[in-house]
Order: sequence, then C-alpha cells, then structure tokens
Amino acid sequence: RLGALLFIAVTVGLLASSAVAKTPIPTAPAGSGNEPTAGGGTFAGQNFKARYADVLLDVSFDQLQVYLFPKRVACSDVAFASAPYVEITVDTNGAPIRVGRPSVANGTAFVQVDFHPSKGGGDFAIQPGVSVTFTKVDPKHNALWHGRLTVKKQRFQGKQFSYNGTFAATWCGKN
Repeated sequence: RLGALLFIAVTVGLLASSAVAKTPIPTAPAGSGNEPTAGGGTFAGQNFKARYADVLLDVSFDQLQVYLFPKRVACSDVAFASAPYVEITVDTNGAPIRVGRPSVANGTAFVQVDFHPSKGGGDFAIQPGVSVTFTKVDPKHNALWHGRLTVKKQRFQGKQFSYNGTFAATWCGKN
C-alpha cells in the first residue's frame, strides 16, 4: 500500500511539473510604447483595418498570440471570433519576450502571421517578411501590450498579402 501511494505521489508530482508551461511572460511591465490599434493591409485580395486587439499565451504550445480585429472581441470569445482577423504567433522557444526590438525567427524561435479572410475560404500562414516588435508588455490582467506589425507585400497561393500597423492589445492572460 505504501508503494502504491508513493507511486501515485511521484506520478502526480511529475505530471504537475510538466503541465506548467515555461512561459516567456515578464513578471513586471517593460517598455514605454503607447501606440493605438491602427493600420491595416490586404489579405487574399481583401482590405482589412484593425481597430481592436487582444493578446494571450497559448499554454498548449507555449506561444504568445496577438489577435487584430475590426471590431471588439472579449478575451473569453477570442477562440470563437469570426473572420476577418489577423493572428500573430510568437514562439520564443523559452527565451524572454524581446521588448523594443523585433522578435526573432531563427530556426527554433519563430514569428508567423495567420490571415483569416472573411471570403475566399481558407486561412493563410505567412512567416517570411513578417516583423513584430513589442514596445510595451504588462502582465497585469487587462493591461495593454503595445507594438508594431509589418508583413512585407507578397503573393502566396496566387493571392496578395501585406500589413502595416500598430496595436494596443488587451492582455487576456493564459488560455
């Protein structure tokens, strides 16, 4: 009986420690950015203007995700948002988030933009020519994270994509 209890205790301990993601979230505010959510671009031949933004940590993949929307979307509804919207994924591979400098794509860490158009079917993931810079991060719930996103004009699967804008994204925490 003691052996079974010890086995259960060790198993629970191992599972609990592996369930805690190594997050790149800072413990204190950093940076001084104050950009609004503004700008836009073209994806799949459709014009898009961002008006609202949310940011969260996807603990399943340990990736930071910034969402740019044409209309307000509550943190609790991000997973159910309707197109069109832009989703920025930043995977730092466990390194701290870069504030004031572009996030890197170096083979282990990456930055990707997923365009979700309202028409034309499909979502489009782009990595080349993507640059995201966080200018302010703040781990307090509902605080604003500020930054800039640029996607160089390019064609992918016969469709044109580009984006140039800034964001003030509400920090939604971990999902």
